[in-house]
Amino acid sequence: MLLALALLALLSAVLINGMSGFFQSKEARPDDNFWQAVTSARMQALEHEQIVSLQFNQEEKQLVWSSVDSRGTIAMPAQELHFLTPEKSATKLLGGVRIESDTLPRVRFYPDGTCDAFRVEIITDDKRRSILQIDQWTCAPVLVSTPQ
Repeated sequence: MLLALALLALLSAVLINGMSGFFQSKEARPDDNFWQAVTSARMQALEHEQIVSLQFNQEEKQLVWSSVDSRGTIAMPAQELHFLTPEKSATKLLGGVRIESDTLPRVRFYPDGTCDAFRVEIITDDKRRSILQIDQWTCAPVLVSTPQ
């Protein structure tokens, strides 16, 4: 009986220790917040049958989507976010970093579920850059195969 109680206590201690991190909120990632804003803007366009614009407010670090009737925001834990043209075009070299100069002020989501063709560049506070290409028909990321 004592052995069973000891094993039960050991098992519960291991489970409690292992589960402690499960219930803690994880830190918001910029790409998760971006996809949440894209989904919200697209759903608003579909539900209200209106064109919805999505743009990044640099001062307040927020993604803002708006239509004629409504508006929504989501905090963006990124230093910078740029909407880029679908294809690489003019670039500049500033301080050893290649920067694309053709940016879009906003992207639009349409009532048929499509969006403007665009890419997004997310620059985090620790200067990591990621560029995602967005499919204009599904508003989902385009999967790029890596060269072998």
